[in-house]
Amino acid sequence: MKRGIPMNKDVGDKCIFCFRDTSFGSGRFVNRIPASDDEYDGWACPECMAYECDRCNKPIDLDCDIDWEDEKIHEECLTPEEYIQYEKELDP
Repeated sequence: MKRGIPMNKDVGDKCIFCFRDTSFGSGRFVNRIPASDDEYDGWACPECMAYECDRCNKPIDLDCDIDWEDEKIHEECLTPEEYIQYEKELDP
């Protein structure tokens, strides 16, 4: 405790959610994100930061989703018609 503030436990190069290694050479170093919660300080691995596609329920990596209407989806989950419209919106 520092000046009345409880300190979180530093887990080093581990993910604070799954405790897998995110250090250099682990395969998770490049895409790790600094993270903390009520208990731990450390990193979040890309697998723990992914979220489900609203159509196929498979994980979407950060920055790999498409905001389509009110959905977050993979590009491959667009219908052919939606894909054509999506391409038009990217290149007006």
